[in-house]
Amino acid sequence: MALSLSVCCLSGQATKGDAGASAGKSAVIVRSINFDPVKIGGQQNPWIRTQVELNANFNPESLTVPDAAATPKKAANKQWVDKIKVTLTLVFKQIGATVASEFAYYRSSATVLTMEVNSSRSVYFYLPGDIVKRDRLKMQPDFYYVQLEVGGTELTLFNEAGRLSPDMMPALHKMLHLKQAYDRARSEADRAVSANNGMLRPQFLVPFSIFDSVPQGSPSPEFIREDASSR
Repeated sequence: MALSLSVCCLSGQATKGDAGASAGKSAVIVRSINFDPVKIGGQQNPWIRTQVELNANFNPESLTVPDAAATPKKAANKQWVDKIKVTLTLVFKQIGATVASEFAYYRSSATVLTMEVNSSRSVYFYLPGDIVKRDRLKMQPDFYYVQLEVGGTELTLFNEAGRLSPDMMPALHKMLHLKQAYDRARSEADRAVSANNGMLRPQFLVPFSIFDSVPQGSPSPEFIREDASSR
């Protein structure tokens, strides 16, 4: 109940995008989000590792109808989806916080250079253990959501009627499955997240020693690049 009331205290509106719906499906979806405590080298305080598992359904560029008057372009590769930007936002209700403006917000982005259609890939983000201890955070966030972009266009989470797309449900905490709650949470996060810029880190900014404890199948550093907005 307390968490529900806290989300209702948030206010704002979400940004809309047009990329990616074919027969009601998104070009890329979030299959799951998992949180685990991990230790880096000899550090005492465990970090929070977030695994965002993606699945590529189709290349949205292959659905674009060419303009007869425009300069001919190279046909899109239907088997690959390029430039998939993954933005993760974590929201923690700290001890003593009673309203959303007092919550702790952390955000980071990484871009998967390319994914083969009908394949899966995991992108990892890490919140350092010293930050977790300093800010007195739990090992799992109270709220979270993932925004996806393909080729610079944001994929929609909700349809025109304001209903969450079934294939995007894992991208949001269950308390944000209503569009009004999501819009409010995102607006509040957009205002507050700058206070913690650079704290939530994508995998390629974490010491290589961490890779020993990352499950098999995780992406190699060369497939993921930093997005300037995550700095």
